[in-house]
Amino acid sequence: MTSAGDEEVDAVLSDVESDEPVPIAIKDPSQEDVSVEKFREILAELDREKEARQAEEKSKSELQVSFNRLKALAHEAIKKRDECGRQRDEALREKEEASKSNESLTAQLAEANKIKEEVTKQREDLAKQLEEASKGKDGLRSEIETSAHMLVSGIEKISGKVNNFKNFSAGGLPRSQKYAGLPSVAYGVIKRTNEIVEELVKQIETTTKSRNEAREQIEQRNYEIAIEVSQLEATISGLREEIVDADNMDQSVVSESFFLPQETDSEENIRACLAGMESIYELTGILSGKIKDLVEEKNREVKSLNVTVARLIKEREHIGSLLRSALSRRMVSENKSKTNELFQTAENGLREAGIDFKFSKHIGDGNKSEDLDSDQDEIYTLAGALENIVKTSQLEIIELQHSVEELREESSVLKEHVEAQAKELNQRMRHIEELEEKERLANESVEGLMTDIAAAEEEITRWKSAAEQEAAAGRAVEQEFLAQLSAIKLELEEAKQAMLESEKKLKFKEETAAAAMAARDAAEKSLRLADMSATRLRERVEELTRQLEEFESQEDSRSRNRSRYVCWPWQWLGLDFVGFHKPDIPQQSSNEMELSEPLL
Repeated sequence: MTSAGDEEVDAVLSDVESDEPVPIAIKDPSQEDVSVEKFREILAELDREKEARQAEEKSKSELQVSFNRLKALAHEAIKKRDECGRQRDEALREKEEASKSNESLTAQLAEANKIKEEVTKQREDLAKQLEEASKGKDGLRSEIETSAHMLVSGIEKISGKVNNFKNFSAGGLPRSQKYAGLPSVAYGVIKRTNEIVEELVKQIETTTKSRNEAREQIEQRNYEIAIEVSQLEATISGLREEIVDADNMDQSVVSESFFLPQETDSEENIRACLAGMESIYELTGILSGKIKDLVEEKNREVKSLNVTVARLIKEREHIGSLLRSALSRRMVSENKSKTNELFQTAENGLREAGIDFKFSKHIGDGNKSEDLDSDQDEIYTLAGALENIVKTSQLEIIELQHSVEELREESSVLKEHVEAQAKELNQRMRHIEELEEKERLANESVEGLMTDIAAAEEEITRWKSAAEQEAAAGRAVEQEFLAQLSAIKLELEEAKQAMLESEKKLKFKEETAAAAMAARDAAEKSLRLADMSATRLRERVEELTRQLEEFESQEDSRSRNRSRYVCWPWQWLGLDFVGFHKPDIPQQSSNEMELSEPLL
């Protein structure tokens, strides 16, 4: 379309260029018809016409120059229009490319949004998994707390049961600087359990040691009892001899007093009787004092003997019970040699006490029969022999009490005291039995505690292993979640970087598209300006063409009319011939200014 316009403009311009001015043929008038004045006028008219022709040629040349300038401007406008069209095509092409790139960026943005939504969904899934993990962790923590509370309450109950041995509840559970949480509680429970077990072992050892010491003391006391029994028999025999000697001495004194008066006179006999009575009185006083001293001493001895007898009775009963229990246990566990040694020791003690009792037949029978019943019979016979020995000693004491008649009331009081002591002894025996029952219950409770401690240790180990397994599983799950979180964080960072890059590209493309749109708008504006300037130039060219055509028509008409009026010296006469007009120079200059406006 632009090339067709260029061809038309070139054709118009070529038509304008091809038009050449028609020379005006002026016929000189004849000399005959023209006078000198007329000739001068004609010459002046000719000069004026020449000047007008020169001015016209000059204006034509100026018009030609302005036309050439207009032509050049038209060519430049056409080039600019073509360039603007090309820029517009390029802008359209760039706009299409920008729209395509915008569509691609929109697609990429949609994909990025989809990726972002997927990442958001993954993040929500991860948040849900983290919440589930936290819930599981809270459940594990609550279970660990309940197990720790159960362990602490159990060990406190066990400590309360063994508080009679040692106060374990003071200061709380032992703490560990290495562990924390359930392992710390388990460590404290295990350490407290070990302390309780060690204390129970110590108590058992001390109980065993005290039992062994009691057995040794019982054996030592048996030996001492045998020695004391022999000493009591010796003192009893010595007291009998002293009583016999005192009776003999009293009889000899009485006999001497009876026989002294037979050898003297009456006065002497009276004096002797008085002296004898005085001596008797003195002797009776001395005897009464000695008897009082003796009675007091005997009372003291009787009291000591009663105390010793009561003590021996208590010790006998206690020894009998202990011997029954100890010998029944020992006979089951020990061999025959120890039994023979025991019998030999008993025979030696009885022999030292003055009792000849043989256990040979019992030893022979024991060698023959090894059954448990025969051993128990031997133990009972040994206990019966000891009881018989004590009974004989009691009988001798009763005989001694009957021989001292003055001390009967005191002996009754002493008997009442002995009965009270016997009651007290019975009470103490019952108390001892109660203590033995308490000891048995304590042993049973210790055994129960040991079983409870063993069960608690097993439970602690089981809970500890379960807690360690759960903690290991929790750590593994936590590590897995952390790894997934780190991977997702990396993916999120990569997605963010990709989003930032895509946003940068999209922004750059939007800026490029905006720049292209601005360039397109500028090109369209320049095209509109070029079209306006081309329209104005075309109008100018058309106007100039019209003026040229009018001028040519005027020239033609003038040339046509010139043949008729040329013979007449109109110019010399100061008249213009018909059809001739002076060129409009101001209009030409205004046209030139209008043509030069686009250049400005």
